Amino acid sequence: MVMPLTKEEVQEIKSLLGREPTGEELAMFEAQWSEHCSYKSSRDLLKLLYTRGEHVVVGIGKDAPAVELFPDTLVVFKIESHNHPSAVDPYNGAATGIGGVVRDVLTLGAKPVALLDLLYLGEPKNPHANWLIKGIVKGISDYGNRIGVPTVSGDTWFDPSFNTQPLVNVGCVGIVKKENLMKGKAESGNLIVVIGNPTGRDGILGSSFASKSLSGEPEKEIGAVQIGDALTEKLLISAILEMIERKLVNYVKDLGGGGLTTALSETLSEFSLGAEVKLDKLHLRTNLTPLEMLVSESQERMLLIIDGKNFEDVKKILEKYEIAYSVIGTLNNSGILSIYYYENKVAEVPAKELARPKSIKRESKPSDTSLLGLYPVQNIDDTDLEGSILKLISSLNIASKRWIYEQYDHEVGIRTVIKPGYGDAAVLRLGPGDKRGFAVKGDGNPRYTFLDPFKGSANIVAENYRNLTAVGAEPLAIVDELNAGNPEKPDHYWYFEKMIKGVSWMSEQLNLPVVGGKVSFYNEDSKGKMIKPTTTIIGIGRIDDVSIAKTLDFKEAGSIIAIVGETLPEIGGSEYLYAIHGKEFGEIPYPRPLAEVKAGSFVRELIKRNIPLAVHDIGSGGISVAIMEMSISGKIGATVDLSLVPNRGCKTLTEVLFSESGARYILEIPREMKDTVIQIARTFKVDLSFIGMVSDNNRIEFKNGDRTVASLSLQDAEKVYENSLQENLG
Repeated sequence: MVMPLTKEEVQEIKSLLGREPTGEELAMFEAQWSEHCSYKSSRDLLKLLYTRGEHVVVGIGKDAPAVELFPDTLVVFKIESHNHPSAVDPYNGAATGIGGVVRDVLTLGAKPVALLDLLYLGEPKNPHANWLIKGIVKGISDYGNRIGVPTVSGDTWFDPSFNTQPLVNVGCVGIVKKENLMKGKAESGNLIVVIGNPTGRDGILGSSFASKSLSGEPEKEIGAVQIGDALTEKLLISAILEMIERKLVNYVKDLGGGGLTTALSETLSEFSLGAEVKLDKLHLRTNLTPLEMLVSESQERMLLIIDGKNFEDVKKILEKYEIAYSVIGTLNNSGILSIYYYENKVAEVPAKELARPKSIKRESKPSDTSLLGLYPVQNIDDTDLEGSILKLISSLNIASKRWIYEQYDHEVGIRTVIKPGYGDAAVLRLGPGDKRGFAVKGDGNPRYTFLDPFKGSANIVAENYRNLTAVGAEPLAIVDELNAGNPEKPDHYWYFEKMIKGVSWMSEQLNLPVVGGKVSFYNEDSKGKMIKPTTTIIGIGRIDDVSIAKTLDFKEAGSIIAIVGETLPEIGGSEYLYAIHGKEFGEIPYPRPLAEVKAGSFVRELIKRNIPLAVHDIGSGGISVAIMEMSISGKIGATVDLSLVPNRGCKTLTEVLFSESGARYILEIPREMKDTVIQIARTFKVDLSFIGMVSDNNRIEFKNGDRTVASLSLQDAEKVYENSLQENLG
């Protein structure tokens, strides 16, 4: 087996060991020192992130973070990527991504209650991309449905740069009573127990596979992709939660990337311990060599550290759920991980040194393509606004994603209050009869981060903040996934550096700590062309009363349409510019955190008083798309006067309609509450204007004073919006 460690790393390993390493030791270092497991190229920059907040209970460094949702309840949430596996085997790659992120949440004793998928996919009419899209969605659907955890939210984007290398970012949210949080401990003499599926040959050195570019020869890489088993996962969830609730286990860790090697080395390093492990005790699916056992990433396996006195009780629970297990070793105070296969010692390595290689300082320089984000967008004055609006809502990045989310069971568990397609974020109640709940949403915009990774990433954090706010949640924390190219290439690494700095700046400005995340490098095709670098964000917000959470659909004819925030002439990098003119360039909207805080605070106050009938943030496609989505979702018409939209510097109606300026919301307000809303707006000092009304004439009309500039049939608009994706997929 070829070990793609550098010559310098091999020499360092020899110095650490004071001798020539065995093959097993080289495999262990290769797995743990891979980018996927060690973060060696990103660790120094990750220190820049804003990570502290009053609600943070468990932050960066654990398998998953925990945030205080209410005084008695914590929310645990995690984001992961399974990009490379999904490019080779889309069904199993995506399914096992879900499995892994669920087990991460489980390690803290949290009950998984929601899943998210953030999918950045190729062109549906490209045959290979079409195959990937259908396999990825099916893998997520089958796995999530079978484990009984609803997929409630996500984000989807289509772009040719993802034709062969999609981005499959997945998230899981769990809840746990504060007293049941698994804080973790380990002591000399504790038993090391592996539970779950037998170890097989699937996923051998999967972490190494994810830490290099794809070869373009999937038949040679398929062995690095794990095979999922949702039924075993469901049993693991029940067994782990029961053991933690009964306080029978000291520590729980997922056997994910890096397999047994990573789980052991990181556990020992965290507690400054050593261990003696006997691989011949490990339960197997097939005959494996010691090397294969150490770096296999077979799914649905977990590592337990337990006190010997609790073993019989643990054993009874595992047998009740018919979960296989192996006692493979014990902890000691040596600081050395010693691995035996029968009587032969096959590896002996210092645990801390194995767990944490030296960080690498990579060179960073701007890419030539970064200049595209500097060009001004001029002389855009659309003469067919009606046709452009209709074309825009049929754009794959805006059109309904119903074909995707209807394949998911988003109601299992009876917690879901706002379902996919009905609100800017999903809303779930804590449990039956409990009015308290939380909102969760995932966001990304590959075009923004391609044109300007700093401002693009900042805008994505702000978008997430608005989406949580729009349903009535107080944003608490976020996790980030940074998908970039080859860190060894300075122009690729530059994007990563700027993305981190953009996330850090905006999260601090919004007091929205980054409590966890993931880095995914080497996202490029076999010819070395980088995908659009993409920052994805999952955010969590608290809702005191889910009964007043707001959906985005217009509801009552005669109610007033209001806009919060100021519109600027910002159509650089917009979906309008791409969908209508086929262009990807221009300065993207400038992030305005102070305006975001003011507008967000105002909107949350209105929702707290249960005043708005509907709330929708303004994002891709600008005002035009926000209004269209609210009408289509509510199956009711609307009339909007663009001359009443507060703007600064907009010279054309095109800019007013399609600008993607941040810090803006569309509200539906009962007519009798108009004066109250005006008074509250004055208190918060926000820009507020009443720009139209909801109507029952089955048309969406945009006016400029007395002149109608676009009038669209609600039925025609709904048809193109709802059917575009499925028609493109075939």
